[in-house]
Amino acid sequence: MRRDIGLGVDVGGTFAKMVLVDGRGRVLLQGRIPSSPEKGPERFVARLARSIREFERRSPRRPGTACLAVAGDVDPAAGCVRRSPNLPAFEGFPLRDALTGALERPVCMHNDANMAAWGAYALELGRRYDDVVTLTLGTGVGGGVVLGGRLHTGATGSAGEAGHMRVVFGGETCGCGAKGCLEAYAGKYGILRLAAAAGLKPRDPAALAEAAAAGDRAARAVWLRVGEALGVGIVNLVYLLNPEAVVITGGISAAGRHFIGPIRRALSQESFRAAFDRVHVHLAKRAELGVLGAALYSLEP
Repeated sequence: MRRDIGLGVDVGGTFAKMVLVDGRGRVLLQGRIPSSPEKGPERFVARLARSIREFERRSPRRPGTACLAVAGDVDPAAGCVRRSPNLPAFEGFPLRDALTGALERPVCMHNDANMAAWGAYALELGRRYDDVVTLTLGTGVGGGVVLGGRLHTGATGSAGEAGHMRVVFGGETCGCGAKGCLEAYAGKYGILRLAAAAGLKPRDPAALAEAAAAGDRAARAVWLRVGEALGVGIVNLVYLLNPEAVVITGGISAAGRHFIGPIRRALSQESFRAAFDRVHVHLAKRAELGVLGAALYSLEP
């Protein structure tokens, strides 16, 4: 029987966000605590379990399971983080099992971009499409894939790492060390690097979007380049996975009106029209799809 209250926790380098939702995705409670990774994963688990119990006392109904969304390269089968620049002390620690023991209930664990993909599929799109690809634009570029209405994680839990597709041969250096990755053009640091090369010094992508909205031609040219890189990446994803929808989410998606045009032009120029006429590109309207997706995923049978 499908449970009717879900608990999601999104663990980042600064905060762990918590949310309780019902089966329709309506938020019942939400909160957050500092993640303080420098204090170690054991202390984090103890604080998180205590906070979850206090959090749930405010709810009339107690969820049966929980789901963790964690930033980094996550092994969902083992329930640990293999690599995370924001949570290096957590690498190799059995985070899922430790929280399962502390809460005395089942806990699942996935990469945060995968949970954002589930949130996009289940909440943003209302499960209208069975095959969905999500790109999360933030400091870097994450991705997730839902195929046939099921989260696709691949052989090692690493499926959907779209930010590290090569979109420019021998291009800009990515944070991963490779050259030409999508993240190097559409993640925060990549966008600011493009802006600096154009003689601009915005404090963040939001300021660059404000400049573009005010008519700054150099700022608009930067967003054009971002959109072109995303267009190449999305074209590749459509050829590979043939999704019905591509959802762009994350903080930088708020600037979507400045880069959606080049994406749509890229899709319109491909000759295999069946796949490209079918796919819909959406800019997410909801924030926090990672933690919401985790809460909804915890309700899955």
